[in-house]
Parts: sequence; structure tokens; C-alpha cells
Amino acid sequence: MLTLFQKLGTEAEERFAAADNSPSAFNGIAGSLLDEWDLCRHVSLEGVWQAAGLEQLDSLGNQSSPGLIPLYSGTNVRIIAHLWSDAADRLHQHDWTGAFQVIEGQSFNSVFDFETVRDIEEFSTGKLSRRSFEVFNAGHIKPVQEGRSLIHSVVYCGKPGLAISLRVAGEGQFGAYEYLRPGLRCPSYRRRSASAAQLDLLTQALQVDMAVYEEKFTALVEKLDEGAIIRLLDAAAFDSLPVPETVIEVAAERLPDGAQILASLDDIERSDKTRELLGEHDHPKIRKFICALFHSESRSELNETLQIAGFANPVIDSGRALSSLIIDDEAGELPPDYLVQALGDAMMTGDVPIAIATMRTQAADAPLLDSHCQFVGEAFEAMEEAPVFRCLFKA
Repeated sequence: MLTLFQKLGTEAEERFAAADNSPSAFNGIAGSLLDEWDLCRHVSLEGVWQAAGLEQLDSLGNQSSPGLIPLYSGTNVRIIAHLWSDAADRLHQHDWTGAFQVIEGQSFNSVFDFETVRDIEEFSTGKLSRRSFEVFNAGHIKPVQEGRSLIHSVVYCGKPGLAISLRVAGEGQFGAYEYLRPGLRCPSYRRRSASAAQLDLLTQALQVDMAVYEEKFTALVEKLDEGAIIRLLDAAAFDSLPVPETVIEVAAERLPDGAQILASLDDIERSDKTRELLGEHDHPKIRKFICALFHSESRSELNETLQIAGFANPVIDSGRALSSLIIDDEAGELPPDYLVQALGDAMMTGDVPIAIATMRTQAADAPLLDSHCQFVGEAFEAMEEAPVFRCLFKA
């Protein structure tokens, strides 16, 4: 297998040189090469595992990035294996140009546009809007251009998954960017910029007493400049540290777009929870539903995403999938159809009272009707506080 990638990499180097080593031309070169070499016929996840297990890849570059395995490292060209299981990539742009091909599994991909409103040191606030959603199956090739021309998010609904990227470094600033919805642009290296001393202080204070933690956190946000406030809040989100109400209030006062920044930082918890849910569920339909939630910012986007993902009846199919996420089914009993219908109706319309009223009419004689009606109402109240379900509460 490594001989194949050596030959592919060598040919890519030759074509890149023939194009005057122009990174802007390489996405076309990479797409053509991946199409010509038909890697799906020659490469498998099992082969990558075997090569890694036999230490055949150790000399090919940095092996420390989780899920990324170098297969070829030349003068300009690199070939990388992307391993997928339960990961949920936040929105990002790349600092390389080329193309990737899905080898195994099924990839959910959303592409976004970002309109900048305000720059705050290394961060930017603005408006993110979804341009497209697609499902990529094995063999699909996606060109990649560095920078904002491709802001996308990737989740594999099936596992395991494998993609191969063929790339060269871009011409712009080194370092990729992440985007947090509804609208915050952050350099991917940013966690290193957050003060380790500040985080240590807060972590220790939290272990001592919540009131002390809130006092220290609030005092920091009151004193720091705008960029430092965002760095601290961002680092706290990555470390899953709670953000007290007083901190939220002070941040909203200190930052003109504080509410949007705080809402955007919830996207970190959202991706973490998506990974957690994917790790808990193996059923293909449920995994597709979890991925669709992650890729959607509103009920209309969710409906579109589910239909593209193959949900023939989004109300019933998504109602059943949602019930699997929020109902304890250790007894092995499936929820009644009327409850599934109510969950689906409430989710796709946003009108929980009407969904409950309809359930009362259609299942008037059901023995557990009252408790099921109460459950639907309480479930949607709880989900409104969870970023992973955010799309259900916007039309």
C-alpha cells in the first residue's frame, strides 16, 4: 500500500512542478489524480491499520494528530489518511489546497459562508449561514481551496470511516481557522494563547468553592481587554468549566457582541455532546439523526438535512430517533406510536402545545396518556437548554 502512495505522491509532485508550483492550481491536480488512481479499489482502512501497527509510517511525518496518519511526505506534497468514528468536526477552513476522497463510510458535509462584522484581535464576529449540505459516499472527491472559499463541517454517520487527502501548503497565513455558530471565527491554535495561569486559578477555585470560583471568574472578566475575555471564555468552554450568570452579565456589558460570542462558544459543547451521542449509538438511523442535528441551525434546515440523508418520513423517523436519545429504554420497550408522532410533530413544527393536544385527541384512551403528555412538555423544556438540540428552537 505504501508503494502505491509513494508513486501517487511522486506523480503529484511532478504535476505540481509542471504547474509552476502554484497552490491555487493544485486542487484541480489533486482531484484529477484521485479520480485517475481510483483509490477505493486499492486502499482500505484495514490496510492503514496494518501499516500503522507494523510501524511502517513512522518516518513519514508527525504522527501525533489524532485521526490523521501521514502516508506520504514529499518536497511539497503530502498524503494523509483521515480516520473517522464518532468525531464531529466543528466548522473550519484549511491552510492547504488539494482534494480529499471518501474511501470507506458515509460523510455528512455542510458548507458555510461567513460575513465579518467585527475583528477583535485574532477573533472575528459575524454571521454564519449554511450554503449547502451533501452526503458523500465512498468514492466521492471534494476539492479543497485554502481559506474562506471552503468553510465546512464533516461528520461520518457510519463508523469506521476513512478518507484520503492529497495536499500542498497554501499561500496564505499558516494555521487553520474554526468557526463557531452563530458567528465567531477563531484561529485553531488559540487555546495556546489563553493564559494557563488564569485557567489554573479558576480550576483550583472551582475545586474549593463555587462562590469563590464565581468571584475569581467575574473579577478576571471585569479587568481583561476584549480579546483576553474571549480567550478566557473560549478556554473555559474547551475545559468544560461552568460560566456563572455574573460572568455572563459582565461579558455582555464589556463586549458589544457578548451575547453572540457566548452563544457561539456553546458550539464547543455542542460538538463534544455530538461525539458523546455518536459514541453511545450504533443504529444507522439514530446516528444519521444525531449528525443532522449537528449540521442544522433551524427546523427548516433540519428538515432539509433529514430528507437529503434519506429520511422518507422526517416526522415519524426523527420522532423515533429522538425518542431513542431522550427515553430510557433499558427495559427494551418501544415508545407507543402516538408518543413518537407527538415528539416528531413538536420537533418539526416547534409547536409543543399543539403536538400535545393532538396526542390527547388521537390517543384519548391510552392508559399513560397524562404522563406522556407531561413528558413531551418537560423534554422540550430541557432540550432548549442543551446546545446539541439548538436547531429545534429556531424556525
